[in-house]
Amino acid sequence: MERPARYLGQELNSVHKDPAGKLRFALSFPDTYEVGMSHLGLRILYHALNEQEGIVCERVFSPWLDMEALLRSEHLPLFTLESGAPVRSFDVLGISLPYEMLYSNVLNLLELAGIPLANDDRDDGDPIVIAGGPACFNPEPIAGFVDVFVLGEAEEAVLEICQVVGDRSSSRRDRIARIGRIPGCYLPSEVQVGTTAAGAVAHLRDGAGAAWTPVLKRVVADLDRAPFPTRQIVPSIPIVHDRAQLETHRGCMWGCRFCQAGMLYRAQRERSLSTLLAQAQEVIRHTGYEELGLASLDSVDYSRIQELVDGLNLRFAGKHVAIGLPSLRMDSFSIDLANALQRVKKTQLTLAPEAGSQRLRDVINKNLTAQQCLDTVKAALDAGWRDLKLYFMIGLPTETDADLVEMGQLIREMKRLAKGCSGRPLSLTCAVSPFVAKPHTPFQWARQCTVEELCHKIDVLKTAVPRHAATLKWRQFELAQLEGVFSRGDRRLGRVLRTAHRMGCKFEGWTECFDHGLWMKAFEAEGIDPATFVHRERDEHEAFPWEVVSTGVSRSFLWADYVRSLAGETVPGCGAGKTCAACGLKGRGMGC
Repeated sequence: MERPARYLGQELNSVHKDPAGKLRFALSFPDTYEVGMSHLGLRILYHALNEQEGIVCERVFSPWLDMEALLRSEHLPLFTLESGAPVRSFDVLGISLPYEMLYSNVLNLLELAGIPLANDDRDDGDPIVIAGGPACFNPEPIAGFVDVFVLGEAEEAVLEICQVVGDRSSSRRDRIARIGRIPGCYLPSEVQVGTTAAGAVAHLRDGAGAAWTPVLKRVVADLDRAPFPTRQIVPSIPIVHDRAQLETHRGCMWGCRFCQAGMLYRAQRERSLSTLLAQAQEVIRHTGYEELGLASLDSVDYSRIQELVDGLNLRFAGKHVAIGLPSLRMDSFSIDLANALQRVKKTQLTLAPEAGSQRLRDVINKNLTAQQCLDTVKAALDAGWRDLKLYFMIGLPTETDADLVEMGQLIREMKRLAKGCSGRPLSLTCAVSPFVAKPHTPFQWARQCTVEELCHKIDVLKTAVPRHAATLKWRQFELAQLEGVFSRGDRRLGRVLRTAHRMGCKFEGWTECFDHGLWMKAFEAEGIDPATFVHRERDEHEAFPWEVVSTGVSRSFLWADYVRSLAGETVPGCGAGKTCAACGLKGRGMGC
């Protein structure tokens, strides 16, 4: 069996409790151990739940193909890592869903656990199945498989849910109904979806026939008081992000129009410098890691980032602890910060220009010039960096071949900056992702490019970027198309999911497992054309299936920003000391 340590548990800092008399919560990430254990949200919830005396929280991940085959052949149920107990024996199964391509794994996980796939088929002997994460901001494609969706930041909501579930005097159905009254919790069973003759959403009603009121996301206002794990589990095997993690802040102030996370996690909130320094010291002390990653949408937006990095370097002086940052905005980099980061070791530096032409950067509201891009790369080179990774997107709304040619020109100019620099040559990797239109963004009305259009675009880019200039890498176009379908799909897709599951679809994010042909057969079997969800421009007044939930950002703001994008108009970022963008959050107690 490949990597049996995936299923053993017993890692340093894992929590083992006597379950007698306690509520039992199975916390799941429907991907492999290596992927799930890299997810900070899972670590936070594991810590928050196990802090409670009356709760036992244990982990479960999707078994890899060899382990799944063994479970099925031996007729063994899916079990948790900490105790080896069957998942079906728990009171709650909580599923973290950061992206849509995990939906098929959810069905597989439920089946392996012996839990009925359809929420209508479950009884008092089954766990209450809850799901949360960014992919739940359009819950409709999997509405038939989940009992409760938790919208937004779940640390507080999940404890309120456990209080309800712990009341065993009422039935499972009654407890789910009570959970639906908790702010941020959406019950798909409570909404009536009216459809057009073609099957699209026509209207959304509640049980009394009135217009549905969208469920508003939860927000943790004070991050200093929020639970954070300083005794982070140290995995038994290498994982995707194998390092300690420190969350500096949540939210983003910039308003990039393609970015769903920037809309979902508004407004920006920070942890204090003193809290972060204390947490960092405890995390390293309890884990022994030699790298500390600063986790956020853009860590350089933290208002005291230079002080934080200097403070961390001072605290870990002589301990060889490297400080790592995720991808950075190219206008927020500084030589001082680069020098602070490279004191222990240089990891790969990742920068995100997103688009190659000024026109297209204005369309997506990147507020970044080519000269700023070049200045940032020059600063990195002067500080000794020789391994750079750049994130670009293709297929953005209004993109033309000319924009792609300009992208190639920008990459070549970056490469030329390294000429004359001492040390080894610059290694430049460009990761190119197809644009996927996401709900709750200004681009939720936009069409996505077809696979054929994307193939043409990558051919243009390969011509514009010689092999000696940079290494180009791109994601499967068919996978991006499927992601787009489920991003903006409706309840009809539940039928497709179930059919695809029966056909064996799973682990869509893994190249060796993704089978586009099988998915197309599933769509055909259900009489649904996937192109209707992705390859057409949406009308201003079209009803969207995801409007059963709300981020707090108004539809009118998103539409106005979409109109501005088509005109190439930019808007400044919001946040402390900046002009309010009037997105709709202000006055709703969400940190504005």
